[in-house]
Amino acid sequence: MSVVKKRPKKRKNLDLTKPVERPRMPFGVLFRIFVMGSIAAGASGYALYRHYFVPRPSMLQPVPPAPSATELPAPEVVPAP
Repeated sequence: MSVVKKRPKKRKNLDLTKPVERPRMPFGVLFRIFVMGSIAAGASGYALYRHYFVPRPSMLQPVPPAPSATELPAPEVVPAP
């Protein structure tokens, strides 16, 4: 029966005296992320406002008007033989 030994992890040479470099990100990407996030937050706020505070339209159908003299009746469609 063989025993598997774990290898010790190799440590990178880290110099803790110098400041850590933060990753560089282009200004355009940050601006686009900010704009898209702002639009998403605004749209969700507007959706919540509409859902809770704007009354919904009536679901009842209007009564069709009585046929007037200016309307022509629809012709009957006869299938071709």
